[in-house]
Amino acid sequence: MKEDTLKRETLLTNFVLQLSKAQGPLVISLDAPWGSGKTFFVKQAKMVIEKNDIDDDLWKRISANWSDEEASHMQDLIPVYYDAWENDNETDPILSILYAIAENETVRGRVSIPKKVNWKKHLSNAFFFTVKAGLGPLAAEGAQFLKKTKDSWRGPELLTKYENQRKANQDLHTTITRFFTAIRESYCQALGNDKKITEELERKKIVVFIDELDRCRPDFAVRLLERIKHYANDDHVIFVMSTNLNELQHMIKNVYGDGFDAARYLDRFFDIHMMLPAVQGAVSFRVFGISGQDDAAIALRGIIQWFKMSFRETSRYLKWYRMVRFSENDLSKQERERGWTFCRRYIFPYMIALKLITPSRYEAFLRADLEECESFTDFITTAIPDRIGEFFPLKDNEDGQDPKKHLAKRIQDALKALWPIDNTWDKDAANSSYRDGALEMCRSYGCNMLDRLSMTVN
Repeated sequence: MKEDTLKRETLLTNFVLQLSKAQGPLVISLDAPWGSGKTFFVKQAKMVIEKNDIDDDLWKRISANWSDEEASHMQDLIPVYYDAWENDNETDPILSILYAIAENETVRGRVSIPKKVNWKKHLSNAFFFTVKAGLGPLAAEGAQFLKKTKDSWRGPELLTKYENQRKANQDLHTTITRFFTAIRESYCQALGNDKKITEELERKKIVVFIDELDRCRPDFAVRLLERIKHYANDDHVIFVMSTNLNELQHMIKNVYGDGFDAARYLDRFFDIHMMLPAVQGAVSFRVFGISGQDDAAIALRGIIQWFKMSFRETSRYLKWYRMVRFSENDLSKQERERGWTFCRRYIFPYMIALKLITPSRYEAFLRADLEECESFTDFITTAIPDRIGEFFPLKDNEDGQDPKKHLAKRIQDALKALWPIDNTWDKDAANSSYRDGALEMCRSYGCNMLDRLSMTVN
């Protein structure tokens, strides 16, 4: 965070400042594609609010453009992080969130939960009463009751159950409100003066960062949104849900059907939509240590850009690549060095990307499918336009083909020599090599590359 490696410090400081000025009840969607660094961003926001692991110099830099009043407002925020994906096996989402808050060490220490109130017990009692008098059983019993009474509209038993349901809902809402109030009270520092205590309590706001909502079970995500709307609609609570809205809409349709207007449905729950910009390529390249001008770094950057990898995909790709890559001298022989260099530097990293991003295309690439060879040719002529001639010198175009298509055919012939298309896996198989001028590729090159990737799957 001190180095601002992702170049998001300005975004981050503006974001937490806006949270300090926001008024609840409020639900914010922080939208970005998968793998864009949403989790890292909200955890940094929590750190800034708490001033956790932030020294004086960093704090001065972060708050440089804030007024004294704005800086003081930061002390009124109480941040909590909740991983929805990690907890989607829980029975009830809202209680799972409250349990997570209750188990937070900072909150638990301040509220002194074991000494003052056993909130888990209170919340559970309210919850189980709600379930016992739930709308599902109520509706089922109501239908049976109406069948029995037929024309009679009097139903004292049904009305009693309905009243129990309403009371259970009210009790749960009241218990949750008391829970939030107790936490806010524990963060107040004013003493003696009731007016000052009241004013400070009014300023305190709980910010709940709900992460990974778009990776949960669809039914859990829907219930989380609906129960927050019904039971956690508190003037002093702000929910920030980091999610991929497109994926979340697909999840909603899985629950309610393809024809359901998921975008309009989500607008019922989100008051404000925010978009987290993607990490710029040059920034991520520096973060992952591939910003140099050596041939390997240039090739890796080209592959990442070619496949439009997200920040998370880039991280996975480079971890995988570094585990299985060949050293400069692996299998290198003077007379075959150029062919092996082309395999090790360009074909092999490209294979890894295919296997990670689109496994079906990986299989087609191993078959030397012409369409995949043309795609690889497009990549290679884009990534290293000034170097391709070192490996595939220009030839007379005897059949009048487009130069790029002609190159794709030469690459296809090379791949046919590399891969065991005829199911012959013998590395020393006779005549399994390709020569193109000074370039030579052998079956052993392809088999060694496949051996490196044999245990890895997407």
